[in-house]
Amino acid sequence: MTGLSEILVWVTTAGAGVLAYWLMEEIDWLAALAPQPKRFASFALTGAIALAAWGMQIVMAYAQAPVGWRGWVEAATAIAAAAIAVAQGVHGARDLPSE
Repeated sequence: MTGLSEILVWVTTAGAGVLAYWLMEEIDWLAALAPQPKRFASFALTGAIALAAWGMQIVMAYAQAPVGWRGWVEAATAIAAAAIAVAQGVHGARDLPSE
């Protein structure tokens, strides 16, 4: 059985990219974006989903809150960047030609 803490960890990492990928196709105005704005929107959406899940982990006391403003900035940057990198890897493996 998977609990909320495991779900939030998944969403904070790979899940943010999966959810953003799905939302980009399900929300009409996002799906209609030109390729470059769509790419930037997917970055923003992936980062926002990952940060929201991380915030929920902190609120639920599953994760420890960073200390000081620098700690918050560093942790948020690392989480958003990791989620975007994973999403781009999944996108490349799934949607881009292999040759």
